[in-house]
Amino acid sequence: MVTLPALTSTGRMRQKSAYAIQHLMAAATFSRQCGKAQEENIGKPLGAFYDEQVACVSAAVMLSVASIESYINELLSDCKIIFPEMTDSQSTEFVELISSLSILQKYEKVIAVKNLDPFKKGESPYQDVDILISMRNELVHFHPEWHDEQIRHDRLGKKLQYRFELSPFISEGLGVLFPQRIISHGCTNWAVTKSLEFMISFTEKVGLPNKFEKFKERLDV
Repeated sequence: MVTLPALTSTGRMRQKSAYAIQHLMAAATFSRQCGKAQEENIGKPLGAFYDEQVACVSAAVMLSVASIESYINELLSDCKIIFPEMTDSQSTEFVELISSLSILQKYEKVIAVKNLDPFKKGESPYQDVDILISMRNELVHFHPEWHDEQIRHDRLGKKLQYRFELSPFISEGLGVLFPQRIISHGCTNWAVTKSLEFMISFTEKVGLPNKFEKFKERLDV
């Protein structure tokens, strides 16, 4: 867990926890576990290992998105990190104004207020993260659909299809893209990698130090 220290006017040390890195390291852990299960069972029929992969994919996706959301909230918790020119009242007002926005809208608003070049929505990593968040939302608020009458799952599956390597255990003729064939190490790898890429890209845009670099080995997927 990362803690952010600060001194009070009386010289006392204060700390608050930051979870963006913690979430992403957890996602990377599940990704490695997913990869191990996949590698050890290549060529075998579906079994309990696939259920393990389902758990790992769900966890990696949800934790990766949690990391992205935690990171922007972490920066906004001390707005002067991003906007040193703002007064306390201005930064408080700004945070309140964008508090109800979506995850990506918060990032976009910060970039816009700083008059920086926006992310290109049709390109990586923004597009990947946008799709990743849609996937997280669908997993959390899952709507069952008949496999031969898919609508929302089919739309999401088509967005995910060429983002990463699909499951080697379920072919096109045996299962649907979402939620069956996306259960793979390719999916967890993509979720963690693109989340990290997005946050680093944002960090560079706003001119902050890359706090993820020293955790590079622990973010290996």
